Amino acid sequence: HIIWDWNGTLWDDSWLCFEITNQMLSKRSMAAMSQELYQRIMRFPIEDYYIDLGFDYTRESYAELAQEFIDMFEMRRFECKLQDGAVDVLQGIAGSSITQSVLSAYKHDTLLQAVRYFGLLDFFDDIIGLDDIYAESKVDNGLKYMDSLSYDIREVLFIGDTIHDFEVAQAMGIDCVLVESGHNSRLRLEDCNVPVLSTLHGLLL
Repeated sequence: HIIWDWNGTLWDDSWLCFEITNQMLSKRSMAAMSQELYQRIMRFPIEDYYIDLGFDYTRESYAELAQEFIDMFEMRRFECKLQDGAVDVLQGIAGSSITQSVLSAYKHDTLLQAVRYFGLLDFFDDIIGLDDIYAESKVDNGLKYMDSLSYDIREVLFIGDTIHDFEVAQAMGIDCVLVESGHNSRLRLEDCNVPVLSTLHGLLL
C-alpha cells in the first residue's frame, strides 16, 4: 500500500506557496525570501515556520496569518498543475496489486475538491486531510490510519516531499521515499537518510 502526500508531492503548489508568503512579507515591509531559502526553512508546524520568517504574534495571531494565506491560496490554487509524471505513476501503480491513499495536511474538504478537480478520486482507497487550515501536523491522522489498515508495516510506503513527511512515516513505523520537486530542498531531504528522487518518474524505474 502506498500513502501519498498531496501538496508538493502530487500537486505542484510549492511555487504558489512561496509567492504568496513573499506577498505577505512584502505587505508588512519584511524582507522577501529566495526560492532556495524557502525550501531550506519551510517546516511543520507552519506556526513555527512563520516565527522563523519573523512574523510577530503579539501584533497578529497565527490564526489571522493562516487565514490570510489560505484566502490567497484558494483563489489561485488551480493555477497549480499536477507534478510531472503524477498521472503516469498513479496509473502504473493502479495497474498492479498495490493500493493507494492520500494523507495530507491540507484541509479535508478542499483536499477532496482538488483531487476531484484533477479526476484522481478513483486511484485512492482513502483520502485523509486535516479538519482545519492550520497545517500543524498529520502524525495523529497517520497513526489512526495505520491502525485501520490490514497491511503489515513492511507492506506500506509513504511518499512525500518534506522532512515532515519523513517524520510522519517514522511515527507510523513505515518506509519512506521523498521527492525533491516540492517544498523542501534535496539537501534537506537527504539528511533523512531515505531514498530521494528527482522526479516522480523515478518510482516507475
